[in-house]
Amino acid sequence: MTTKLLLDQPISDDSSQVLLRSKLRAVSRRMGFQDALRERIELVCNELVTNQLKYAGRRGLVQVWEHVNDDFTALDLFALDYGPGIANLPAALQDGYTTSGTMGKGLGAIQRLSSECEFYTLPPGLAHESPWHGTAVWVRFHAGEKPGERPFQYGHFLRAYQDDVHNGDCICVLPAGHGIRWLHADGLGHGKEAAEALIGADRVLDPLTPLDGTLQALSRRLRGGRGAVAMACEIDFQTRMLRICGVGDMGAFLVCNGERRVLNFAPGVLGHEHRSFEIMESPFPQQALFITGSDGLRRNWTLNTYPGLWRLHPQFIALLLGNVASRNNDDKSIFVIRTTPIKDEEHGQKR
Repeated sequence: MTTKLLLDQPISDDSSQVLLRSKLRAVSRRMGFQDALRERIELVCNELVTNQLKYAGRRGLVQVWEHVNDDFTALDLFALDYGPGIANLPAALQDGYTTSGTMGKGLGAIQRLSSECEFYTLPPGLAHESPWHGTAVWVRFHAGEKPGERPFQYGHFLRAYQDDVHNGDCICVLPAGHGIRWLHADGLGHGKEAAEALIGADRVLDPLTPLDGTLQALSRRLRGGRGAVAMACEIDFQTRMLRICGVGDMGAFLVCNGERRVLNFAPGVLGHEHRSFEIMESPFPQQALFITGSDGLRRNWTLNTYPGLWRLHPQFIALLLGNVASRNNDDKSIFVIRTTPIKDEEHGQKR
């Protein structure tokens, strides 16, 4: 799994759109998008920028992300602004709704033209506990066929300190049978040495080794070096069980039934001194959401900080938290996963 932030463009004037379009054309061509799809990407980008210039007081940004996984390659656009938000988002998603005298087809067009998308808004009056207010939009385009539906959806955010080419955080993901396993690690410090400490960390992740054995293997690889903190996790979507094993200052949050449960790990450093590993288990029902993060993710948020966020796609959640709930003095990494929502065929909704 490879995730790259290709561009983080502030939207302050019309020239922002020119730079974005130029970058998107080059990236979409390199990634192999067909001409018709490249035109759709550009149209969506234009809508995102136009909305920020028109409604957000030119206080926003658009990010371009590239995702390369075993089963899909995708280009993501993430637009985030610090404007007044949208008072009635469901209405704004309908064609014809406008507050500025236009044709009112912008948000609806984004939905139709993209492979996947999510919208979220938090007006200032509802943002009492949040460090952010405004509107955020996530849009995904698949370079090839959209992958078949799995029992889970996940998203991730990886960004190096000061956008260095070396990131001391890593996330290794392994779909296995009826579930998924992942290793989330943070090399001590940041920069080149922290990143080099975790080279090859994905080799300790396999579908059969117990989670404590995975961390033991990683600890052996790290002996004599900088060391790391980490957690190994798995979810079986057939038995609906979550298992997690970790050491050191990593964050793990289980969101279920309107509550946020924080999972803590014994202190220590892999490759140096640490206690014996303990595997924790928890039920993982249909509506549950699980978040893991390095210490680059702040811990002072609650479910009320971002009301309504937790029902959205994990990739959107990871991007929003990574941008508004993270520290700026360290590498950052977030992994978010949930069971694929069941679609209500009668009402066309997911639950």
